[in-house]
Amino acid sequence: MSSPRRVQPARGQELISLAQKLARDAEHHALLSASLASQADRLMLAGLRLLERRSVDSTSPPLRP
Repeated sequence: MSSPRRVQPARGQELISLAQKLARDAEHHALLSASLASQADRLMLAGLRLLERRSVDSTSPPLRP
């Protein structure tokens, strides 16, 4: 009967280790996600600036010498 007692703590440790790994992975993915979101924001703003610049350039009258 002593074998079930040995199996349960090992199983408990396995579950704890898995939970710790999942927590580390979740933190890593959260950091990557935040970084990607920040990069997407910068690209979006750069694209909007280019579109605004083109819009202003196309609506302004041509320069005459």
